[in-house]
Amino acid sequence: MEENKYTKEIAKVGIITILFNLILTISKVVAGILAKSTSLISDGIHSASDVLSTIVVIVGAKMASKKADKEHPFGHERMESVALVILAVMLFITAGGLMYNGVTSIISFFKGEYENQTGVFLYIALGFAITSIIVKGWMYFYTNAKAKKLKSETLRADAIHHLTDSISSIASVIGIIGLILGGNILILDPIMTIVISLFILKVSIDIFKDGINELIDKAAPDDFLKNIHEDILNYPGVLAINDLKSRMFGSKIYIELEIAVLDTLSVKEGHDIAKGVHDMLEGKYDNIKHCIVHVDPYSISIEENEK
Repeated sequence: MEENKYTKEIAKVGIITILFNLILTISKVVAGILAKSTSLISDGIHSASDVLSTIVVIVGAKMASKKADKEHPFGHERMESVALVILAVMLFITAGGLMYNGVTSIISFFKGEYENQTGVFLYIALGFAITSIIVKGWMYFYTNAKAKKLKSETLRADAIHHLTDSISSIASVIGIIGLILGGNILILDPIMTIVISLFILKVSIDIFKDGINELIDKAAPDDFLKNIHEDILNYPGVLAINDLKSRMFGSKIYIELEIAVLDTLSVKEGHDIAKGVHDMLEGKYDNIKHCIVHVDPYSISIEENEK
């Protein structure tokens, strides 16, 4: 996919999710304040962090799509990895703030400062929480489908964030039901606030690991390597694969490959096979940024395999 089209597609997804998240943020925070539900307020803050994370995704994709230049001859794809790390830190801070609110609310409950809540606002808050589950569930499937199509790790991370927001809304529903029932069940609300923070914390750690792995040249996924391994061996003239290395470069992949060809071939014939493998891989897999193919004579590969 062309870089400009790639960036526009991600921006389109981002704008849609930002609009939905802004609506959800305002509605949940306002309803949470009126109903005095810390879990729904926390859920609203989670939606607000979704807005910020989507902005990070859009900016990261925009910077990653910049063409290679003199100072960055390999391109800027790793800006997506940097965006993942920034997103993870933002989520980690959000989780910490929500956990603090939950703990302080539980302390207030045991001090007798957490009062029974009544009135129509509780049911309005419950309605917003249920609506959030549905909307965020749809946003997860929509964003995840786009992430697969565009092969964007930051978009995939943003989709997972939508999923956790949907799950956190389930926790909000439980917390609000606790407020409606009253009595000792009131404690469900701050407990669910902590549950929401733990979901966000888990996601932030996973996204951080993904970002760091890409920044330190982690190998491509095993199923991807298995597929290209089969394609290379099936290419006419390739008798063996002596070495196959890969490294992630943001959302792209670099391949370094050593193939063995019959040692009676001319230099040009060996070169043509190598070029054919190169063009085949880069043509079939649009997430391969660059492929380097080295040719070994088959007799050497046999000797090396016997060692």
